[in-house]
Amino acid sequence: MIDMTGTMPTDDALAPRRPITLGWLRAGVGAPASRIIGASVFALIVLMCIFIPILYPYGPNDFVAPPLQAPSWAHLFGTDSVGRDVFLRTFAGGRVDLAAGAIVTVFAIVVGTFLGTLAGSSRVRWVDSVLMRIVDAVLAFPLVILLLALVVVVGPDTQWGPAPPGLPAAMIALMCVMWSGYARVARGQALALRDSDFVLAGRVAGLSNGRIVIRHIAPGVSRITMALAVSDIVLVVVILASLPFLGAGVQAPAPEWGSIMYEGRAFLRQAWWITICPGAVLAATGLSLSFVADSLLDSRRKK
Repeated sequence: MIDMTGTMPTDDALAPRRPITLGWLRAGVGAPASRIIGASVFALIVLMCIFIPILYPYGPNDFVAPPLQAPSWAHLFGTDSVGRDVFLRTFAGGRVDLAAGAIVTVFAIVVGTFLGTLAGSSRVRWVDSVLMRIVDAVLAFPLVILLLALVVVVGPDTQWGPAPPGLPAAMIALMCVMWSGYARVARGQALALRDSDFVLAGRVAGLSNGRIVIRHIAPGVSRITMALAVSDIVLVVVILASLPFLGAGVQAPAPEWGSIMYEGRAFLRQAWWITICPGAVLAATGLSLSFVADSLLDSRRKK
């Protein structure tokens, strides 16, 4: 939706996305099968994130073995620099990343789709102009700088409820940014649908503007934005995982994919598993959601 440089998307960027998934997979099994494969892998990762921290007899911050112990049957991903189980910390951290990604994406899609549909379907010119200038301002600002500024304003040590320190600030920052991309896509789709035949037929039949938007325009817009939201969960998770490398994000010792990999960077030569294993789980999550998102967009383009 928004690139890491914060530049506004051009008309080409708003065109249907090219498939992200591997060509051999789509050619060999087709879009429906790739959707099933992606959904199955993602469901497995989610279930492991839910149940592994519950089933283990110790916590993710407990010292359970000698430091920098290589992967073994007792500790599948080895131990970190202080003797904590990396396997347990990886899937305990997955809870944080996936929950935050889902919450931020739901907020962004609801707000962005609503405002974009309002701007695209409104016949009042100033409504569209004001909303889109706000969107342009958000998209024009470099994303990383804006995120770091908002994290500083909210406070990197802010803690709300069960969320670890640093996560609320990062989530608020992402919520303030992510909605704008959905608003632009929703506006473009609403403009395309506003003068379509079935909308004109509804006006001739005497339907009010609000009812036309709710019954005819909003469903068509939401199908596009929901398909894009599946892949944007990965974007949110990757951004959250990258923030510890910029001095923000979830604060140690709370387990989180980015913070685990950041802690392991100093031991990459002698203890590669601290960084590689959480990174592999993150990559599997991203690929699985990309399979699902591409198949959804592909089926939408064929309609």
